[in-house]
Amino acid sequence: MLVHLYMSYAPLFAGFIMLDFWKFSAATAMWLLPVPLGAHIFLGKKYIYIYTLYILLIIVAVSILTRFFVFNYFTLNDVKVIVASDTFVGVSNIAVFGLLLYYNEKIRKAEIEENILTKIVFSGQEEMPDRSDEEALIEKDKTAYPNLENTEKYNLLFNDIRDIVEDQGYYKDVGFTISQLSNILKSNNLYISKSIKLNGFSNFSHYLNTCRIENVKKLLQENDISKVTLMYIYTESGFSNQSTFNRVFKQIEGVTPSEYLANLNLEE
Repeated sequence: MLVHLYMSYAPLFAGFIMLDFWKFSAATAMWLLPVPLGAHIFLGKKYIYIYTLYILLIIVAVSILTRFFVFNYFTLNDVKVIVASDTFVGVSNIAVFGLLLYYNEKIRKAEIEENILTKIVFSGQEEMPDRSDEEALIEKDKTAYPNLENTEKYNLLFNDIRDIVEDQGYYKDVGFTISQLSNILKSNNLYISKSIKLNGFSNFSHYLNTCRIENVKKLLQENDISKVTLMYIYTESGFSNQSTFNRVFKQIEGVTPSEYLANLNLEE
């Protein structure tokens, strides 16, 4: 509220002084220049436009009024006084800009620290699972897969994982996560991760991306690349953009998609 009051009345006061100085020097309009920057720092983007329009209206009003009326608040017949006045206005504006930029940096740092603290607190809350829910899931896993430390039981779990991810095509979902998978299987992330690792994959992302790349290769073999776009193929396989697709393809296949296509054409 105080900021709005200052931003509203300070330009009016400056405009009142400008009425007398305008006929000698239009440089007094510089008094109003810090207003949009102050609006940006303290009030937000919307108010930049509002206060910019506001000071433009004041400048136009001063220009029109000085054409029809004479204002003699101050005696300004000496050129040196006018030069000194313009210099003072310029230096003052530089100082004001410096202060505004300083406080803008302070505010930005405070906002960043607050966001980091909020994320830490929020992530800490997310990472503390409900013990009763976690225990219930573990008990359910023990019932479905008795003696789960046994590799064979993890293989049974992996069969269920493959049914969801591969057979039902969940790998095509760009945002599919291990938490969603554990919720579908009524299992937990730890067991699923261990099952995936025991079946030759470094982690869930590696397994998911392998499924996606296999589908890409399948679509490349089944379709005429001159009739379908590569974008269609990688988005149909669960990749959101080409840079991610290119990087993952190279990691898994050891060659770029272009090199793979060239080899595929040679084989044909």
